[in-house]
Amino acid sequence: MSESDKIMFSVVIPTYNEARKEKDMREHLASIEKYFEKLGQPYEIIIVLDGPTDGKTPEIVKDIAETNPAIRVIDRKKNRGKGYSIREGFMKARGEIVLFTDMDGATPINTLDRFIPEFQKGADVVIGDRDLKNSKIAVHQPKWKELLGDLGNFLIQLIGGLWGIKDTQCGFKAFTRQAVQDIIPRTTVDRWGLDFELLIIAKKLGYKIKQVPVEWYDKGESLVGISGYFSTLLDLLKVRWNLLRGVYKIGKGRKEKKDEK
Repeated sequence: MSESDKIMFSVVIPTYNEARKEKDMREHLASIEKYFEKLGQPYEIIIVLDGPTDGKTPEIVKDIAETNPAIRVIDRKKNRGKGYSIREGFMKARGEIVLFTDMDGATPINTLDRFIPEFQKGADVVIGDRDLKNSKIAVHQPKWKELLGDLGNFLIQLIGGLWGIKDTQCGFKAFTRQAVQDIIPRTTVDRWGLDFELLIIAKKLGYKIKQVPVEWYDKGESLVGISGYFSTLLDLLKVRWNLLRGVYKIGKGRKEKKDEK
């Protein structure tokens, strides 16, 4: 790939049954197109259809894709989960910076304005953190979800060894191409727990993780019910067990490679 063909940013969007939020979908994808046109950087959007069953989501996505050549659609008929979809999209991404976000645009794409300087300063992984002082939660989740989220994040820090990262589940995370190539093939979680599995592997490999404040809107009608929280807890226990068994093959990560030079 020549310099002129190089893609600087890949935006991966896992997508399930989103037709009921068609307005949010169209606005979010239009905002991404407008953002990168203004930024003046080549980009791609990879929409991974995770076997939607509502009958309309694929139709809407493909209709939007026809208006923007930067959009690539992975049309998978079988539902495998958010984590599987992110992994699938990341493995096909060509950008120097690879980001994943939610289809409803709960975190606006212009949040990247805060991410880019951190990459320029040497960060390998930059994540949105809704618990930081300067974050703005414009629309909150129901109180019970916020309480369960706080409890879950505490357990993730305790069991996963991610002390200081209080919001592992914000759906707005970006990685350098090198980090993607090193981390993604090691992942095993197919559903909600991929968010913290990525960070645990990144930390074990010595990658520099930076947290930044975000603006976040709860769009309502979340697909994550109470069963999703139990599923995420099981994912956490699975990741911990994987660490103990050496499943991730944490050998010469970024830190060790640098020390050898």
